[in-house]
Amino acid sequence: MHTVLVTGATSFLGYHVVKRLNERGIRPRVLEWPASRTELLDRLDVERCPGSLAEASAVGAACAGVDTVLHLAFKVSVAGGAEIRQEMERVNVHGTRQLLQTAAARGVRRAVVTGSALAVGVSREPRPLDESASWQRNAFELPYALNRRQAELEALAQATAGFEVLTVCPSFTFGPDDPVGAPANTLLRRLVAGKLRFTLPVGFGCLDVRDFAHGMVLAAERGRSGQRYLLSGENVTTSQLLERAAAIAGVRAPRFTPPALLVHALVGALGLVYAVRRKPAPITRDVLQILNRFAWYDTSKAQADLGWRPRPLQQTLDDTIQWIRRSDGPPTEAARGQQAVVP
Repeated sequence: MHTVLVTGATSFLGYHVVKRLNERGIRPRVLEWPASRTELLDRLDVERCPGSLAEASAVGAACAGVDTVLHLAFKVSVAGGAEIRQEMERVNVHGTRQLLQTAAARGVRRAVVTGSALAVGVSREPRPLDESASWQRNAFELPYALNRRQAELEALAQATAGFEVLTVCPSFTFGPDDPVGAPANTLLRRLVAGKLRFTLPVGFGCLDVRDFAHGMVLAAERGRSGQRYLLSGENVTTSQLLERAAAIAGVRAPRFTPPALLVHALVGALGLVYAVRRKPAPITRDVLQILNRFAWYDTSKAQADLGWRPRPLQQTLDDTIQWIRRSDGPPTEAARGQQAVVP
């Protein structure tokens, strides 16, 4: 891996991948979308190549002379509405397809595509899934998860003897130094500020963004073509995560778990409100399929093939909460006395 192209460098994951490359002494080329937050790139040592995945000429220019592509430019949304689904299809599926086809034609030797652990499945039992998990048994029918699964499967199908393609699938990712406001970090920020009030019955694997970035680079160096690699850390429930984070932050963790019928009713009512406004709802009932299920994952394959290891969850929580405190300042005494809510 000598000359590297990174897409999605201004996302939370992409930003940390570029940071990791810089730490390794690599100055990657980045495909710079004109509407992206370019001030983030000012923090990094990169070669900027303007354009988007929708522009064939820009993608071709970005791939010229590159031996490795790290693809992290994806549309992430759990909102409703046909326009959002079409945008995910355009960016995640068609954009990935065009990037890989162009990369192969330009002589790129290897591409690592960021997938999603949700596209591997979500267990109905408290047991971790590995890369070979049955989709029929563990399918998560959220449109976003289906979209990412389609993009990943199409990407792996493009692997050839001369063009290696593999995918890295992260779980619930958070960590310090978040310039964009990732959902998991937003959850912890609300907990630290004393603004959370209830929890939900969900299990998920926790991944430090720094471990994700390290895994992405290891995959580019050591991963096997045609394979997917799950990256995740400790498997916990929402309540367990919030209890541990609250203990570090010195705030009260949530105790109340609302009945499933109430949660469905609230999300349904929210959808009606947005329908009246003729706007897509920020969340749909599809997401509620995650209730009482376990997005837990077994990373033995990544550990064996890549030599990758996740750090302890306690360290990630310590570092993240310290970073939140430095960024936001300490919470008020009134905030410390409040309980928590999962938004």
